[in-house]
Amino acid sequence: MRPILLKGHERSITCVKYNADGDLIFTAAKDLVPTLWFADSGERMGTYNGHLGAVWDLDPSWDSVMLVTASADQQVKLWEIETGEELLTYPHPGPVRSVSFDDAGLRFVSCSDKFSDSPPSIQIFVRCVASCATTTHPQPA
Repeated sequence: MRPILLKGHERSITCVKYNADGDLIFTAAKDLVPTLWFADSGERMGTYNGHLGAVWDLDPSWDSVMLVTASADQQVKLWEIETGEELLTYPHPGPVRSVSFDDAGLRFVSCSDKFSDSPPSIQIFVRCVASCATTTHPQPA
């Protein structure tokens, strides 16, 4: 078996994840641009542009509709996978190191570093399936 090379990032890759079906690969990197690839061929499908710092982590929802990304720019972003549209941005008190959807795709959690006088934080965001753009709110952890 020959490996498939994914060529497209300009800096170190920080995270690689398959979607639940195994047909898509998502990568995050220090070049600020999360990227989507076909798993079978390694062909680059598209990018998610909008972060201003290294992207440390990402996670697709179970149904491959949404993507959540965590960045050193102190933001979590929620994207529509198919169109690449940035749906929402969630500011954090420090660089965000980790994000993860729950199994149902109704919530995601983020973890940010201590920064200046702000302590490290874990935030849980809950969204309504019918209208995620207007009903996603942070919940105290």
